[in-house]
Amino acid sequence: MKTRSGAYRWVGDQGAGVARDVEEISAFEGFLSDITQQQETELAILQQNEKLREEMKDRFRFGGIIGKSAAMQEVYGMIVKAGASEDPVIITGESGTGKELAARAIHELSRRTKNTFVPVNCGAIPENLLESEFFGHVKGAFTGADVPKAGLLDAADGGTLFLDEIGDIAMALQVKLLRAIEGGGYTPVGGTQVKQSDFRIVAATNRDLDDLVKQGRFREDFYYRLHVIPVQLPPLRRRREDIPLLVDHFLEKYEDETIPPFTGNIMEALMGHSWPGNVRELQNTVHRYVALGRLDFAGKKGAPAFRPERDGNYTDPTETTDLRTALDRFEKRYIERLLNEHNWHRGKVADILQINRKTLFSKIKSHRIHQPKK
Repeated sequence: MKTRSGAYRWVGDQGAGVARDVEEISAFEGFLSDITQQQETELAILQQNEKLREEMKDRFRFGGIIGKSAAMQEVYGMIVKAGASEDPVIITGESGTGKELAARAIHELSRRTKNTFVPVNCGAIPENLLESEFFGHVKGAFTGADVPKAGLLDAADGGTLFLDEIGDIAMALQVKLLRAIEGGGYTPVGGTQVKQSDFRIVAATNRDLDDLVKQGRFREDFYYRLHVIPVQLPPLRRRREDIPLLVDHFLEKYEDETIPPFTGNIMEALMGHSWPGNVRELQNTVHRYVALGRLDFAGKKGAPAFRPERDGNYTDPTETTDLRTALDRFEKRYIERLLNEHNWHRGKVADILQINRKTLFSKIKSHRIHQPKK
């Protein structure tokens, strides 16, 4: 609406018509609300997120998340959409895929970014302390409660409550959390006063919540309340092209002279590993490599420590080179091997690498890979 001064204000209206008879409305009655500040905030977020969508093309770093594969570009898009919303988010993915990093990125893109991000590992809180941790308690609520204590919902007021390992949360607590999410409030342990908290839930799990619901170990109504915006994080083995970027990122904390040389063969071993522990396992493996001077996939039966000087595929154990050259050499060998294994079916190889055909053709040309003559 345009005001008398000439300025425009956003207005929300709610009302109804007043009719003298069936055919004629004589007046309207209701009320108007000035929602200018709320609307301007939402528009600013939408504009910021639209700009981010444009910037994300070929982007390899998003907050604390590293990766430029097609799978990660899709994740970035979902994070931007989640940041523009106020609805609950459920982040799924295997252990070590970076669920908390994704949750923090969502919080930082939301209108709640200036308020608190409260991370909670639901599986780490003893069941007898769950209610006190989440809702707080009053003085004298139980033995040892000498002073009143605020809960996690109090801490997250105006911000984001990140519930990691949500599949481990007790059924009784699910009921009370659901009530708090839906505006029914919560009561501190030992208290009688109902409190309110303006918090947004972002939950994460590496478990199959659908299966837990079928087993009766997770409430169906709580599941559907959380499952509004789903964000699926891919395992590292499905975005192997991000491994060199991640290795570079993990090495940034070290001085160059302390880093043992990375050969193409070492990178090939990293690319070929199954990574059951995902990005967290890769980070630990890189740190061990810097500390020990050798590649060691610790704790994996049937996968002994990889040592370049013992590996039969290593062509020159005395060779050292910079990381970029090693990566280029590995990329050439890897693409060449896939092409030969799939009879030079470029479309199939492009699908395996999760790149488009044009990019694959460009790499074949730049690496001077030639199809063997029959």
